[in-house]
Amino acid sequence: MAAGRISDRSLLRAKGAIRSRAEEFLRVLGEVEQGLLRSPDGSQRLARALALLELAYLPLRPEMCPFCNEYADERCSECGYAETHGGTCSSDSSRFVQLSDAIIDLGTAVKFSDPDDVRNDIQSSISSARGATAALLSELDALDAAGVMRAKARYIKEILRALPVRGSLDQLRQICISRAEMYW
Repeated sequence: MAAGRISDRSLLRAKGAIRSRAEEFLRVLGEVEQGLLRSPDGSQRLARALALLELAYLPLRPEMCPFCNEYADERCSECGYAETHGGTCSSDSSRFVQLSDAIIDLGTAVKFSDPDDVRNDIQSSISSARGATAALLSELDALDAAGVMRAKARYIKEILRALPVRGSLDQLRQICISRAEMYW
């Protein structure tokens, strides 16, 4: 299996990047929660901002991928992820690009949406995102490369489900979730 060819060094670098970003995300969630308490009238704007933050903190950056750490740009054609997941990550056929594009589409729709009263959705979203992030952090150290990729895919789906979005944005969210299921 392709994940078995990942070096310990690449795996540790990916785990470190995921851990660092997840810990930062938990801090930001706390700040958003405090903002909700201070400004109850701005909940629509806060819901939009929270959804965009949650999308921005998904573990999709190259440094958070054991495969990217192992193969880097100059060796993408040798990458095991590319072998089994639709091509190199810069290819339109790659499951990574398909997921990334769907998340960008959702983020754009969120940015220009006008959410209804979402105060309860915000608190629920923060709680769900915090729980998913804590779960990811608690299991991260024990995972091999394939486990990291499975955990990332599961985490992405959990965060997408937690987004404080409704209505027409649900369809875009479902597209992202289905693409995350194919991500690994």
